[in-house]
Amino acid sequence: MPAETDRHLVIARLREEIRRIERSPARREGRVPCGLVGVDAALPGGGFARGAISELSGGPASGKTAVALALVASLGPEELAAYVDGRGELYPPAAAARGVDLARLLVVRPPVPRPDGAASSADAARPGLWAAEALLASGAFGAVVVDVPVPARLPGADAVARRLQAAAERGGAVGLWLAPRRAPCEHDGGTGLRLTAAVRLDIVDEGRRIVARARAVAGPPRRGGGETRVA
Repeated sequence: MPAETDRHLVIARLREEIRRIERSPARREGRVPCGLVGVDAALPGGGFARGAISELSGGPASGKTAVALALVASLGPEELAAYVDGRGELYPPAAAARGVDLARLLVVRPPVPRPDGAASSADAARPGLWAAEALLASGAFGAVVVDVPVPARLPGADAVARRLQAAAERGGAVGLWLAPRRAPCEHDGGTGLRLTAAVRLDIVDEGRRIVARARAVAGPPRRGGGETRVA
């Protein structure tokens, strides 16, 4: 099936889900704290910006998913959230244990090509990226978490990044991009997608404490960047 047809199918299914929502809220502005004091202290203005994408980077079990779920749990009682689970690793009972109202969380697990060796990692990433763009632009969600593995070489990566940022600005959601741990020389999360992030946080779990280190949005990491800890 051509890639463009796949794209239309993904977006059509998401539109059906969005239409089930009572109504889209008014344009959102401002910032949303996640409720974890140490993380919020590392954020400009004490919260994640609406209408923008923020990046959380870290390795497995780093705590970045916990931070994302804390943000979702901190949304207002009338706000909805969406989670693009491109890795298939989100465990709903664990989300509920962190205070997330599952009735107000739309979990999207994008279809991926069969592992027959013919599909590339870029093909596997596209449905999740299309879903993220549609959800961010919809205006129906207070927050959209995107956990989609993207290969180092993604065709049209710059255009994809621009569309995601434009979608976040149009829809007014807090966009959270979950990225792998990056090497010291990397500024784009170690993938082929260079997002224009409002803020970048490196997340590490050190002995049951989440450590958040703010990085410069562009250019090399700041010397002595702010490190905060969450008990």
